[in-house]
Amino acid sequence: MVVREFNELSNESEQVVFLLRAWEDMPGGVGRPQDRINPKLDECDYMILILGDRWGSPPAVKGPYSSGTEEEFYRCLDLLASPTAVMRDLLVVFRTLEPERLRDPGPQLLEVMNFRNDLEEAKSLQFVSFDSEQSFEAAIRKQLAEWARPLSEREPVKIDLPKLRTIEAGATVASHIKLLEAAKEHAKSGLLMQAELLFAQAIEDGDVEAVAEFALFMRRTGRLDTALELNQKIIEDPGVLSSTDHDSVARRVRALVNMGIIHRKRSSLTESIKVLREAVRTAESSATPVYQELCYALDNYGLSLLRVGELDLARQQFEKTYSVRKEFGTSLELAQSAINLARQSLVSEDFAHATTLFEEALGILETENDGHCLANALCGLAEAHLRAGVRDGVRVLLERALEVNETLGNSDGTSIAHALLAKYFLAEGDVGLARGHAELCREESERTNSATGYGTSYLLKAMITRQEGDGRAAAEDLAKAQQYAQSSGNEPLVRDIDVVRREWAAAPATEAPTEPTPDSARTSK
Repeated sequence: MVVREFNELSNESEQVVFLLRAWEDMPGGVGRPQDRINPKLDECDYMILILGDRWGSPPAVKGPYSSGTEEEFYRCLDLLASPTAVMRDLLVVFRTLEPERLRDPGPQLLEVMNFRNDLEEAKSLQFVSFDSEQSFEAAIRKQLAEWARPLSEREPVKIDLPKLRTIEAGATVASHIKLLEAAKEHAKSGLLMQAELLFAQAIEDGDVEAVAEFALFMRRTGRLDTALELNQKIIEDPGVLSSTDHDSVARRVRALVNMGIIHRKRSSLTESIKVLREAVRTAESSATPVYQELCYALDNYGLSLLRVGELDLARQQFEKTYSVRKEFGTSLELAQSAINLARQSLVSEDFAHATTLFEEALGILETENDGHCLANALCGLAEAHLRAGVRDGVRVLLERALEVNETLGNSDGTSIAHALLAKYFLAEGDVGLARGHAELCREESERTNSATGYGTSYLLKAMITRQEGDGRAAAEDLAKAQQYAQSSGNEPLVRDIDVVRREWAAAPATEAPTEPTPDSARTSK
């Protein structure tokens, strides 16, 4: 269905058509079925491997592969590495499964889980996950759009993927607390399949705290539908809903905030602001103070307000948070407040104040163990420097932020770091590296289907293409950037695109400035 719809739309504009070769379409006959499938694979330019809870059966009685799926995957890797084959790229897609299935996977699902874990451990091949029909279609549609671009000269690519098989049937950790802590540690290390398995085990008895941590994990790894369902489950829990004690109110507030963040990521900013306002009111009306959760709600309420251009109202939320944290907060929480106030200053174009606040946050974070805050502060400081026209030290900041985000498996953060690196190299005059990072920004945005991410990557591509002298292609990319920016509701990005458009209108394409002035790379999505 997705491919057919894409072909219908593409045929009207780009004259690109994708022909499906699925194994179900292969005719029957004498001999090994895989021997009839493989030649068809050899003729393909691209391969999409979709995995749910089944791995498949061995393609031969005595052979090196445990399933036809595995044989096709490794044959595709051989084709990618061959100088004479036509295969150009591979997309691996995993369906997010219910925790109950992960807890008792059986031999088929266990093979799928180990395969995904091998991909994560090797870090040599990207993959995407989906948790709804909409997110699946979006992932396929975006990849088809990428493959439909004009083809460059094919270059062989060698991908090594050792079979580690780390996950074992029945493996578990003794206690509930250890399960949850182990899951969080694996998530920090980027071992997401193992983390997901441990979270599934930790929530087996319905523990609300474990469900909340699992929801946060799902949100940060781009499974937004699942994350929304888990947070809704917390709010609807009878014990949490009816109780007025500190822990129950805190859990309600955190769940509401996470739902507000998810709506913001989906560019549903009106809904995001509505839910976050409710979270703030819930925290403020609590008979027992829930200071930490109040600050969490105020912070994110402010961030959503920033996205719609309500700068003064956003600053008020951040200042309220800072006042509460000065009296009741930890050093790490004060660092978070400094980061958010710095973001507001950045959007308000007070780059000197933003720099001071980001540096204050980094001074605190050097002794704290919070990768997400650290990466945010590093990217924020780098962007403040770039906006102020300062490039010294920016590359070091961004490469460190990129490393932290990649370790965390944080696609949004990784996309932001690549966007800023693209801006840095564009300002340095290295168009090749700028284009490479802009492309990586787009690829990471695909993981979470971020309209802001796509808008940013197209803006970068437009600026790069313009600098290369192709004004027509640059204008087309800028139009796409504007479409994504408007659909995301990201007012700062819309504003930066308008700045570029005005600059281009004032200067012919052949006289485009070598150092574009707008800096629309995101410090938040």
